[in-house]
Amino acid sequence: MAFHVLLRERMQATFIQKVIICAVAGFAAACLIQWGKVFVEGADKALNGGYEHRTVMGSEKK
Repeated sequence: MAFHVLLRERMQATFIQKVIICAVAGFAAACLIQWGKVFVEGADKALNGGYEHRTVMGSEKK
């Protein structure tokens, strides 16, 4: 089927298709948010990892 024919015949998404699309989009957003949290925590740990073995005052270990 030619591309111009596909443009002429528009299809409307049904309610169930819209629900599925929203669920997939929500899942993708949740995955991105969780990935961002893990990325920031890992970067913070990598940057501050050298300073965790000692405290400012005293010699006790954490």
